[in-house]
Amino acid sequence: MTFNDVLLALLAHLRAENKPIIIGWGVVQKYPEGALEVLLKAGLLVRASAAQSIECHACENHCFMDVITLIHDDPVLTRAFIVCDDVEMQSQMGRVQIPLVQLQQWQTDIKRLSKVIAGLLGLKDKIAFTVNQPVIKLGMLKAAKGRRWVTLNSLDLSLEINQHTVPVDEVLYFEREQLFIDQDAIDDLLNREPLRQGKSYIPLTNKREARKLETQMMYQGWQDAYVQLKKQNPTKSNKWCSLQIAKMDIANAKDAETIRKNMVK
Repeated sequence: MTFNDVLLALLAHLRAENKPIIIGWGVVQKYPEGALEVLLKAGLLVRASAAQSIECHACENHCFMDVITLIHDDPVLTRAFIVCDDVEMQSQMGRVQIPLVQLQQWQTDIKRLSKVIAGLLGLKDKIAFTVNQPVIKLGMLKAAKGRRWVTLNSLDLSLEINQHTVPVDEVLYFEREQLFIDQDAIDDLLNREPLRQGKSYIPLTNKREARKLETQMMYQGWQDAYVQLKKQNPTKSNKWCSLQIAKMDIANAKDAETIRKNMVK
């Protein structure tokens, strides 16, 4: 099992559940050496509270049983055990001691994955999260023809860039125990011609959300152009800058006054 095998399994589990997932001690024992530490450092996993129930291996039945934990002021003396609910087996086995280390758990969720991807892409804007959010806006990246939104579809774990989609597990990978995102693939999507609305294209967002994203991209293009113009012409007024932008393709046929009102953050 490689680090990338662990990553793919983690993403598949997250996609299947579509909710926060818990990774138990038994699963982590199958990871290659150092994988857990790398996942924690990368931010894909975080420690969770100790397991309240566990699979018992005291007999061949392997029942899933509640854990009884006796907390002691001295952590070294804290004990955990399970008691079989079968009276006959209970009399034979008594308390089944459970090493505390086996109660360790880790967790991850879509929110954590979103932040990891945004960080790898160099996106620093605060991500807005809502309950059961199907599409998460990670931020905007510069492309040859202006800025483009990067969104994460939480239902199938795919990225949408410039109306093109790619599964997260195709661009996220480990190399020499370090997590990367395929920047070449991202740049390719950024600079492709956007798909036209039609039967062959089913947008991940609804029409209202799509229009909102397009408007924000247009405003961001104006803001970028304004910053560049002011650097080159610091004494020129905002009105002058808006008139210059109105002559550019990024104006999208909008008048200079509309541009002036939206080109400054």
